[in-house]
Amino acid sequence: MADPRYPIVEVSDGWELTEEGVETLFELPTMSVRGASRRYEDRAGRDGLAAATDPPHDETLRFFAATRLTFEPGLPPGTLPASVLPSVRQQARQRFKQRLRDRGVSRVSRDRSERLRVDGSRVRARSYTGTVDTSGGYALPVEGWLAAWHDEDFFVVTGGYPAERLADVFGLEGAGELLSTPPRVYRDDFFDFLRSVR
Repeated sequence: MADPRYPIVEVSDGWELTEEGVETLFELPTMSVRGASRRYEDRAGRDGLAAATDPPHDETLRFFAATRLTFEPGLPPGTLPASVLPSVRQQARQRFKQRLRDRGVSRVSRDRSERLRVDGSRVRARSYTGTVDTSGGYALPVEGWLAAWHDEDFFVVTGGYPAERLADVFGLEGAGELLSTPPRVYRDDFFDFLRSVR
């Protein structure tokens, strides 16, 4: 079977594509699940914080990733995608929690969920919270989101962002708008990007 096509994502200015690739993500009892992923980073926010801190705090602050899935072999005739989706969600949650830990997020816990529409499909997104202990001794609270759904294809979307204003966490007096952005704006950006995935 051919590799999945890359998802199309619309992100804002200041974001950049940092990685893309196709890989086997996990195994289900009768098939392998492969994904074509694109990962993005808020480069403007990262550069802004690095310029405002001494020593520079130069780490990923906000990220967004979208993956289109395919199955090898394909789904058996008569198999409803809805019957496979719970297994996809479970595996995606495990992988996402591990990716958060790999990014240095500790005390990862599941939080609330939201329902929304993506290109006509009903999608439930689940949030996860945790903390990153930075090299400068700051504790940066973070919130991550995961959504997995099916329309004509299967998609998995993840993202994360600071759960407090960066200026407050890093004690930056008179920080500009970029570093004083409230977390709800980051959250709205995530959901806007998610709705753009196709």
